[in-house]
Amino acid sequence: MKELKVQIVSAGNTAAPCFYAIESKGYEITVSSCLWTEPYEKVVYQYDATKNGEFFSASSPEELLGLIHMWEMRGDNWRVHKNEAHEFNKKVRNAPLFDEDGKFIK
Repeated sequence: MKELKVQIVSAGNTAAPCFYAIESKGYEITVSSCLWTEPYEKVVYQYDATKNGEFFSASSPEELLGLIHMWEMRGDNWRVHKNEAHEFNKKVRNAPLFDEDGKFIK
């Protein structure tokens, strides 16, 4: 296996760097929260970013940065293209399956 030079996993230590990466791109970020009480009490956060008439919204800074980057790469043609959904779904269906102990199933 080829040695990896960078290994980043979305976790608690990636939210703040993504938040500040978005700010460094010139976006104004607002954070709102909602208290859910059913089936158990939890706080859900919403992150919104705006700049020059552009608006992006997600449930985490990591997701928000991903949406912004997608739009920067694809522009107004960001929506799924004709064969992309089919190819994406095929890749997901063919992903290896593991049990809760990490044992390969198929």
